Amino acid sequence: MKHSLSLWLAVALMMFPQIVETIYSPALTDIASAFSVNAEQASQTLSLYFFAFALGVVFWGRMCDIIGRRPTILAGLLISCSCFCWRIVYYAFLSAVINTHAICFWCRSRLYWHSNCYA
Repeated sequence: MKHSLSLWLAVALMMFPQIVETIYSPALTDIASAFSVNAEQASQTLSLYFFAFALGVVFWGRMCDIIGRRPTILAGLLISCSCFCWRIVYYAFLSAVINTHAICFWCRSRLYWHSNCYA
């Protein structure tokens, strides 16, 4: 059972790049029109994705040779999860700063309105 679970985890991790490419390719024309670029420039993003993917394969393959497969997969998952958590914290902080500004603006406008109404 434990072997089967790790096999499914490996299969799921290998499927993500293909799923991303399958979803991304049909959207290239929409991406080109949304960013006001031609189709060739939009398709360069896919080339850049595959280039970065190839570099990742070389890097993580070498890490598998050096420290082993399990520590490498755990390190990749840890890095991915920490980046995801950092992004959540960053956007939560940014949202709090923006919302605080809106609340302060609303409070100041209410105080100004009350001071003019009861003067």
